[in-house]
Amino acid sequence: MKLATLALAIGLASPAFAASPAISVDFEKTWNYGESIGNFYAAQGVSFVNVLGLSNGDGLGPLANGDYYGGAPSPLGVAYAQLDGTINTAAYMNVAGGVDGQLNFYFSNPTGASVEIKAYSGLNGTGTLLGSVLLASNGIDYTTWTATSLTFTGTALSFDLTATAAGVALDNISAVPEPSSLALLLGGATLLLARRRRG
Repeated sequence: MKLATLALAIGLASPAFAASPAISVDFEKTWNYGESIGNFYAAQGVSFVNVLGLSNGDGLGPLANGDYYGGAPSPLGVAYAQLDGTINTAAYMNVAGGVDGQLNFYFSNPTGASVEIKAYSGLNGTGTLLGSVLLASNGIDYTTWTATSLTFTGTALSFDLTATAAGVALDNISAVPEPSSLALLLGGATLLLARRRRG
């Protein structure tokens, strides 16, 4: 009975103290070469524009063993943006429920240059620019992976990955609700439970 009451209280409190849902995108799938990720993660409210999945195994990769990458945090698949410069000129990750404050991910950048990922308040890189992070070159091939975070103020509905099309691979993208949002949510639920007990 108490669990049911708590669930009801949280449900009642959530409109006032709504937090962005947690997301976890690990690209763990055997991707066909050139396969678009698109709406594969639609169940989490995440979609990709001009971003492809990549898996090892066909022996055509640039590494000595014929792989495309090595040592990725989730070894089965990674992601990369691909643009043709005419029709496909930008790449995005859209999050329907939004991301509050911080996006975490791993990257491999053997390009020799830093590239930038940007957070925007609207879908497909529209609205207000909320923040950005530079991904420094971190190796000579796709065997070095660096964990990083893009921190920003507000709620981002999209992340502009266009610059990563220069040759950056991504893996294990995640976001969790801000602790303050969770505290407000639980605080609201506790208040409702207390009122229910008094009533």
